Amino acid sequence: MASTTLACPVRLAGGVSARPGWVWCRWLVLLVGVFGLGLSSAWAGGIRIDITKGGLTPLPIAVPSFVNLGADGQIVASGTMGGQLSEVVTADLERSGLFRPINRSAFLQMPDTLWRTGPQYKEWRVIGAEAVVSGATRQEGDQVIVDFFLYDVFQGTLIGKGKRFTASSRNWRHVAHRVADEIYTRLTGETGYFTSRIAFVAQKGGSKLLAMMDQDGANRVDLTHGENLVLTPRFSPDGDNLFYISYETGGTRIFRLDLIGGGHTLQGDYPGLNSAPSWSPDGRRMALTLSKDGNPEIYSKELGSGQLSRLTNTTSINTSPSWSPDGQKIVFNSDRAGSPQLYIMSSGGGEPQRITFDGKYNSSPSWSPRGDLIAFVHGGGGRFRIAVISPDGKNMRVLTDSWMDESPTWSPNGRVILFSRQEGSRSQLYSIDLTGYNERLVPVGGDSGGSDPSWSPLIR
Repeated sequence: MASTTLACPVRLAGGVSARPGWVWCRWLVLLVGVFGLGLSSAWAGGIRIDITKGGLTPLPIAVPSFVNLGADGQIVASGTMGGQLSEVVTADLERSGLFRPINRSAFLQMPDTLWRTGPQYKEWRVIGAEAVVSGATRQEGDQVIVDFFLYDVFQGTLIGKGKRFTASSRNWRHVAHRVADEIYTRLTGETGYFTSRIAFVAQKGGSKLLAMMDQDGANRVDLTHGENLVLTPRFSPDGDNLFYISYETGGTRIFRLDLIGGGHTLQGDYPGLNSAPSWSPDGRRMALTLSKDGNPEIYSKELGSGQLSRLTNTTSINTSPSWSPDGQKIVFNSDRAGSPQLYIMSSGGGEPQRITFDGKYNSSPSWSPRGDLIAFVHGGGGRFRIAVISPDGKNMRVLTDSWMDESPTWSPNGRVILFSRQEGSRSQLYSIDLTGYNERLVPVGGDSGGSDPSWSPLIR
């Protein structure tokens, strides 16, 4: 079939009409299936990564540069957007530990012919690729438009449908993360986590300030200036707000920062200790630790009415509450048995059940978004490491092997744990797969360290 352009528009994903020349004749049959009928399953291509196993062999995947298109849909030589997009997609996939992007110097088919004619599967099989991505980008005013296709090399088929993302040009990295999320989902069957952010406490000189960045360390923004000590930022369920602790009024007080409007309001201003804020899954309540009645106890506060309810009542220290995904339970740590251990109680209070018995120090619990595991700090032998345990107290596993690992927080899909590690005089952020593999340093920008991380939900 000759490579001539179509003279009429074709309906693409999302009901957008393509301009003449945007789709090549050779793509016509594919586009009917891709954007019209689609495929019935994410596994229609035959590839599936079993991510329940630790230490798996990463899937070889080819991510060529996305081609740059002009207003008429023709490939143009100028422009760097396509290359930048594919670099971010490649980095996301590689960092997950589930994919092994093939070096582009090994590619036998160039991106322009891949986009125009589809994969020459034999050439991708020769270099060991099991999946290949083809993408294109063009700009309309201040908008960047990205289309991509994902192929199963050995089956010689498309995996799922073609996909289009549109965003303002300044948010091109976000579009790249969405492409990576889509690839991750189609090849694992689980939601990706690349379109998310991390809030943390940055160490800058002798100051500690509140900062936020994309999950890959890009687009860092400092939210405070270091004039007051800040601790433990916590994302709201919608990702639009943060709880954090500040000493700006003298003692420890809990504030709420609006990431959209920029204002901050005082949320915990009680006598004594105000600490360990935790959002309920519906965003309507806050669990927190207060010492206003004596020793530190866990309370629940209605954010709308301000009504405060005491959930624990002992002579011991009770702190670090974390909600279950359904909002029905809270895990926390308490030294009521003589040393810090994890307990689970109803979100309305009541008699808690102890779930940790291994070791004399277990603290800082964080309930997985999936609900199946709780990450926490496990101390023993002079070392503090990240571990996970089932809510029923079974199947405890230690994931890290350092001397001071703290503050675990989960990725939005419950696949990866982010934590801080003390290295010399400062802390750094690291991530690790829930199976205990693929430990990675997470860059925080500049020469500052990072601690007290909180992982946001997916940002769409």
